[in-house]
Amino acid sequence: MDGPSRSATRADTLAQECRRRGLALTVQRRAVHDELATRKDHPTADRIYEAVRARLPGLSRTTVYRVLDMLVEAGLARRVPSADSVVRFDPVTERHHHLVCESCGRLEDLEDRVVPSLKIPAARPSGFKVRSYSVSFMGVCSGCRKPGRRPARSEVT
Repeated sequence: MDGPSRSATRADTLAQECRRRGLALTVQRRAVHDELATRKDHPTADRIYEAVRARLPGLSRTTVYRVLDMLVEAGLARRVPSADSVVRFDPVTERHHHLVCESCGRLEDLEDRVVPSLKIPAARPSGFKVRSYSVSFMGVCSGCRKPGRRPARSEVT
């Protein structure tokens, strides 16, 4: 499913989740959800804020953080820790892995099922219970490998 029907399905899912939680489906919730759902760059909350604020000038940073928290709690997004210790958000909630550039911090989905045989015991001897996992492959992206190009982490898109 792609295009308008996929977008409608995402909007319906958000509407159902808001109803289930007794929340109004506000313009702000819809805008933050739509912005995240259309991105593949694993944006930070601040990047989402900047993008949505361009359309909704009165939007507060706090609102964006609260909406993102709600989306994560509802299973409509995931928090993705990154090498630079900044939390990023991912609209893809199924288990998948990432490629991380050690030079610029770029983070992208790895579509391959590279680690299908990885088995983690349900409970560790220390009592730690694993709920989920993801694997990050560290390396250098093609943009940073270009001759003479060494972008700073602040250039991450």
